[in-house]
Amino acid sequence: MNVRDTREKKTSAPEDSRQLVTFLLGSEEFGLDIRSIAEVVRPLRITPLPRMPEFIEGVVNLRGTIIPVVDLRKRFGLEIAPGSAKKVRMLITRGAVRGPAGSAGSDLLGLVVDGVREVLHIPLQQIDPAPAAARGLQADFIGGVGKVGDRLVILVDITKILSRQEREALAEAGDA
Repeated sequence: MNVRDTREKKTSAPEDSRQLVTFLLGSEEFGLDIRSIAEVVRPLRITPLPRMPEFIEGVVNLRGTIIPVVDLRKRFGLEIAPGSAKKVRMLITRGAVRGPAGSAGSDLLGLVVDGVREVLHIPLQQIDPAPAAARGLQADFIGGVGKVGDRLVILVDITKILSRQEREALAEAGDA
């Protein structure tokens, strides 16, 4: 093998894995593609929006940009943990909503999570498709399951966190 072959293998290795930011909801570990994360912030003051689904907490003002916020525990139908009123972290993500073109932060969405864990590289061969029981309209945001040693990381597809109707409702609320 020559030096050129070695370099090509090294540069192709990241394509054979996914880089994820992992976060916790209770004791369960989830992962989002790192490219969809704009930043991780401490919880901000959330202003409720009327007539939104229960899991849409409202909006926050992040340095002048108004961003809708989803409580992932509620969105995923998980039990609200005792003492969870003190939200631990908020992930600001890109790609979950489609706002008006050209408006600053129009594609941002805040996700309330219990904690942010780490950044992982998971080889593609260690990622399985979502189990059949986890597919369908109520859980189509599950993009697969990554195996990291004895841990399982549930991969979340940020583009499917909100349904089309929910994105439209947020857009209408933003236009009001």
